[in-house]
Amino acid sequence: MALLVVLLALAALRGPDLFTAGGMAGAISVATPLILATLALTPIAIAGRGGVDLAVGPVLVFVNVTVIHWLVANDITSPLAIIPFALAVGIVVQLIQGLAIAVLRLQPVVVTLSGFLVFAGLDLVILSKPGGEAPGWLASWGAGTDLLSPALLVLLGALVAWALIARSTLFRNIRLMGSNERTAYASGIQLIPTRLGAHAIAGVFVGLAGLMYTALIASGDPTQGDTYTLIAVTALVLGGTSLAGGLGGGLGSVMGAIDLFLISYVLSTFDFGSSTAFVVQLTYGLVLVCALAFGSLVTIVVARRRTWRAAGAQA
Repeated sequence: MALLVVLLALAALRGPDLFTAGGMAGAISVATPLILATLALTPIAIAGRGGVDLAVGPVLVFVNVTVIHWLVANDITSPLAIIPFALAVGIVVQLIQGLAIAVLRLQPVVVTLSGFLVFAGLDLVILSKPGGEAPGWLASWGAGTDLLSPALLVLLGALVAWALIARSTLFRNIRLMGSNERTAYASGIQLIPTRLGAHAIAGVFVGLAGLMYTALIASGDPTQGDTYTLIAVTALVLGGTSLAGGLGGGLGSVMGAIDLFLISYVLSTFDFGSSTAFVVQLTYGLVLVCALAFGSLVTIVVARRRTWRAAGAQA
């Protein structure tokens, strides 16, 4: 929260246009895909076993390029076709990864890194370079001209959905499983369906992220998958979700994504010339390292306090 306040103050000083109606509308359009991608990472990370979906960026882009090249290019432009397709792609891909992790017992980092490589390649095979055109209704969602835009409605709807999911028995089981698989199993929790449930939730949000990414750029672009993975994972960690599992939540993920958007915005107000992209990526990397270091420090401090309390009780 303190970081968010500092970044808002810097943004107000360096680029006050952000706080106009037009500036806020544009910010919502740009930040929505990142927020949704970070929410997609959250249940998988909370589910434990070191689960962090490195494929989230390429899968998000896979939704984008397939919508543009497979649907729109073949005159399939109805929202009744495109929206279910985007959600279905996200869910199916995540369930495949979930099956590999839960049933085959492969390490999550191996599965998702493989997914990253496979889908990064598929994205370029399907659409070799940026191009195509989104249907008018979808492009208007990411236009960023009105504060009360469809992008805002999608974002609010996703947040309401997350709030409902977070109160469900499934999500409580996901959290318990992430804290301790053995305890969860001993409590009667079915581990495989629970882990698949975490991946299904992630699939819905990554599908929405791909849809809003398409709305934002109003075309297809196969080149941004690695960038979205980097910033989404950074936002996840910055928001307080533990990569060890069991800890974290949607609110922290949303705040982490907003923090990264504001960092990018503030840096854009400085004149770094041709080095701007490098400076932004470097800053993201430093933020990720600092967030991980801080999280590890907190874990060590908490563990030591518990040890001291246990020793004091025995004495």
